[in-house]
Amino acid sequence: MITVVGLVHVEAGRLLVVRSRNKKAFYLPGGKIEPGETPAHALLREVREELGIGLARPEVLKRYVAPAYGEGEGAVVDMTCFTASLLGTPAPTSEIAELTYVTRDEYRAHVETAPAIHEVLDDLVVSGRVRP
Repeated sequence: MITVVGLVHVEAGRLLVVRSRNKKAFYLPGGKIEPGETPAHALLREVREELGIGLARPEVLKRYVAPAYGEGEGAVVDMTCFTASLLGTPAPTSEIAELTYVTRDEYRAHVETAPAIHEVLDDLVVSGRVRP
């Protein structure tokens, strides 16, 4: 089990996703929780490292358990998703190749996608926060 955190940030009906350098799939901003870190602290650290911004008032949205993309057969990711207010404008840092905002269908059109994000997007579409 790979324990991670992810930021769910929606603008104009689209979800913010990022792609790491040398990777094909887009993910939520976030990453692995380091030993001794709380999920909220991991989120703050990862978003600062990946997007160069801070967050205000992070709140747990939902936990997702799904196959881990790119980690080998049988690997599972346990992802706690948070919402938060952005403190600044997100921009790719040295470990992020690009960021974009996607609807559910735009995300699924990518050849390489992370399974857990499909679940997140399905829930966001049902709630009306993200366009199909």
